[in-house]
Amino acid sequence: MFNKEKLNQSKVLQMVDWQFNRYLSMQLLPLLYLLMIIGAVLLVGFFVAASFSSSLWFGLATATLSPLILLVMIAIVRAALEYLVMAHRTMSIVESMRTLPERVESLDNKVDALNEHVIDLHEMLMQLRPLLRSAGLPGRFIESLRKGDSKENGGDK
Repeated sequence: MFNKEKLNQSKVLQMVDWQFNRYLSMQLLPLLYLLMIIGAVLLVGFFVAASFSSSLWFGLATATLSPLILLVMIAIVRAALEYLVMAHRTMSIVESMRTLPERVESLDNKVDALNEHVIDLHEMLMQLRPLLRSAGLPGRFIESLRKGDSKENGGDK
């Protein structure tokens, strides 16, 4: 029981981030959506009540149009909140791209090291080239590869 209270307290403390180290919009979005819908319902209800106090016919007209007005208000709220979601996703992509130069630099270092190994191997093979040619090894190796390919393909060339 104590752990659950401590966990709930830490969640509450996480929601109050006074230094703005994290984005809380995704965590607060459902609560914000609910509060904005309640506010829209109260606002439309206030306008209907105010229009009835003005005149009966104006109140009836406002009450008739109030569901449409409420629907439009909720759609606008939803679109604005979806824009926040899109902005949050864009920011997460931008934040992940911040580490891209470090990754590229690390990859560049690895490619340079591999390139040096390939150059060393090429130089060694160039030194061994006369010996390999005299033994006929490259030709035999290539011929064995060709025979292996023709057997795999189901016929001889």
